[in-house]
Amino acid sequence: TRLLRPSHPLCVFRKSSKMSRPPSSFSQLGGGAEGDVPFLPGNSFSDPTRTNFRKSHAFDYRSGTPIEFDVPLKEDSAVPSRPVSRMTTQTMPTEREFVPAFAGLDGKVLRFEAFTTEQVPENLTEPFRVRKFTILYYLVDDSIQINEHRQANSGYAQGVFMKRHRIAKHGAEKAKDGEEFVTLFEFANTKTVTLYSRDFHLTGCNRFTEEFFQVNGMRMEFEDQIPEDKYLAHRAMTESRMGKRSTTPSVFDALDSPTSEKRPDTSMSFEGSTRRDMREKFLKYANKVLRFYAQWDDRGSMFGQKLDYVLNYYLQDDKIEVLEVKKTNSGRDPFPKLVKKQRIPRTFRGVPSVGSKESDFEDEYINEHDLVVGNVVEIFGREMNLYDCDEFTREYYKQQHDYDQPASTLQPDPLVEFPSMPLPPYNGFGSEHDSLASYFNLIPKPRKYDATKQATLDAIIFRWKAKLDMDRMTAPNPDDHKRRFVISYFMGDGSISIYEPPIQNSGFMGGKFLERQRVIRHKSGQGFGDWMSETDLLVDLPGTVWINNYPFVLLETDKFTLRYVNKGRIDSLVSIDAIHEKLRTKGRGLAKEILSVFRMLDDDSTGKVSLDDLVNMMRKFNFDLDEDELIALMARWDIHKDGYVDYQDFVASIFQQ
Repeated sequence: TRLLRPSHPLCVFRKSSKMSRPPSSFSQLGGGAEGDVPFLPGNSFSDPTRTNFRKSHAFDYRSGTPIEFDVPLKEDSAVPSRPVSRMTTQTMPTEREFVPAFAGLDGKVLRFEAFTTEQVPENLTEPFRVRKFTILYYLVDDSIQINEHRQANSGYAQGVFMKRHRIAKHGAEKAKDGEEFVTLFEFANTKTVTLYSRDFHLTGCNRFTEEFFQVNGMRMEFEDQIPEDKYLAHRAMTESRMGKRSTTPSVFDALDSPTSEKRPDTSMSFEGSTRRDMREKFLKYANKVLRFYAQWDDRGSMFGQKLDYVLNYYLQDDKIEVLEVKKTNSGRDPFPKLVKKQRIPRTFRGVPSVGSKESDFEDEYINEHDLVVGNVVEIFGREMNLYDCDEFTREYYKQQHDYDQPASTLQPDPLVEFPSMPLPPYNGFGSEHDSLASYFNLIPKPRKYDATKQATLDAIIFRWKAKLDMDRMTAPNPDDHKRRFVISYFMGDGSISIYEPPIQNSGFMGGKFLERQRVIRHKSGQGFGDWMSETDLLVDLPGTVWINNYPFVLLETDKFTLRYVNKGRIDSLVSIDAIHEKLRTKGRGLAKEILSVFRMLDDDSTGKVSLDDLVNMMRKFNFDLDEDELIALMARWDIHKDGYVDYQDFVASIFQQ
């Protein structure tokens, strides 16, 4: 048998009782020749000029497997790789350079395609199952690795079926040729290889393996066809009916149908200008996004709605993400992303098969040419109407494609008036809030109060003195003209109460005429909720207001209410001329006494007294001025606004006229 040199890429060795290995470099030295000094103690010496004391490297690891190899002698080195006596007459062979096995066979792998059949007793429609493998034989150390082909929905943990290692023989196989491990010659002149009691049927190999066996004079045999897997055939027929793409073709497809002709490659080619240059797109369009605004109208289906989305198209990788627009009080849980960033097909036909590549469907994905305002794009079965885009998107299409995106096509939704159920009338039990509580809730709930507003405005109470308007009452009582009422309005909660003071021998008991409660406006079309406010009661006096179908004439009000109505202006509450006339009437003939009292209070004889002295003088002579009148009087006579009054002018103007 002709053998190749170890440096040849298809190198293999002659078969003997043991698996042949490259002859040791030390054995090629011809140590048994005559004239050699035996390499024994006493026949060797150390070189005094030696400076390199490193030991020769004889062990290594290749692919996780320990390797032992021989290091050849260095003919031109002063220090030999192995210790050799200087008295030897050995001459190195010069016909070729020695290459060790780990270097000549490193990276040389034989590749076989095989299959096994497994019985499926639990399924009557599937008598057996076909599993396909790739067997890798590493020439450097005779180790073997088995990888199983991936099959969708197979239920197996596919991939590496058996890790790389040397496989030991067992029983009769070991005794047959004396070898302890499976060698290369087990794959020659046979269609079946037994590894760990499992029969692998060989179906093919790659070109390197075929040439390797031919050069070394070994013959290979393969199975003619692979048995049909009924389950896979049934599954392929089902997927073809559903319109799905078949799985990626493998090296076994030609073997499954040996009589069929080789089909031409119909996959789309993206070489040259049609292939996407991802590097150029990344450098040019990194962090640049086209933004479109879309709507999905699903109101045609049950419980469907019209929802708004934001569609972002990333120019650097042609991927799309769809974000849901969250609206307040929409009743929907916040779900930010409808579709995460990915490439989206124009028409969704199911999940791609295992092993398929993105480039196989390049023309089926949505690109920037499909995104035009006014168009409808399908996002995984949802037809979304693109009604607008941002300014960057409009400028991009104008510069890159010389195309002006249309204006917004969003149409306002027609106003839908939903019929409202009228509120039931008051049933007479409790207040109207209590009556309506049983209408709005199955279990009536107490009325809620605004505690902050009530604490701030609870002290503000407006009061009016009133009587019944006899001319507007539908059925008046002749004695009703004698009755008087006190109407109170509470700003804290907008409630109204009416109290009737008792009058002796009037025939009316008096007391509470109306319990404190909120009152609906007279002849209100809305009904419940249209409550009377302070503006309905703050009318010009005398004025008529209707409270629970009773007309009341407001006669007068208290000063607190007047201050609120006039916003604290004193001049609108009292008349300064009326105050002067009141002082002149009560102080007639007391001008000298009043002037003497002022002079006693004027210690510095400046002719002026303070405002406090003026107030004390008014109280000393019992002029009976209330707080508002005193404030108006001081504001009138404090001419210089310095807190002092010229008492001589004050007395002369009021008491000496």
